[in-house]
Amino acid sequence: MPSFDLTIEIDRPPDEVFALLTDIDRLPEWQESAVSASANGPLRVGTVIGEQRRFMGRDVQTKDEVTAYEPPRRFDLKSSGGPVSYTIRHTLSPSGTGTMLRFEVDVQVGAMMRLVAQAPIKAAERELRSDFERLKQLVETS
Repeated sequence: MPSFDLTIEIDRPPDEVFALLTDIDRLPEWQESAVSASANGPLRVGTVIGEQRRFMGRDVQTKDEVTAYEPPRRFDLKSSGGPVSYTIRHTLSPSGTGTMLRFEVDVQVGAMMRLVAQAPIKAAERELRSDFERLKQLVETS
């Protein structure tokens, strides 16, 4: 199962980082492929987030379920539906006067799709690394 993770230090306290990270309406500001996003209610475990994305030249709709919501230290998601299943874990911890944000993704693809899925997964990893740099810049300049 493909997986990747990234750790980034952000020069703002965890509550400020968590607030922007979980502001679903603002996803398109810092996630390159996000066109729009909305939740079916207030964020908590069980909330479903629907996203419209443009990735690798294709329009994609995703639905993610919140599996952990512990402000300001944990925000986890799992995909619900779609050809590829994934889990995403965000862990925030204090680091000096700022925040250490760790982002982990595990992707589950069937044996027949593994070879075909490698290129899009690598592209998603590159994009997510850039996205979190944008998140860092946004939260540090606000």
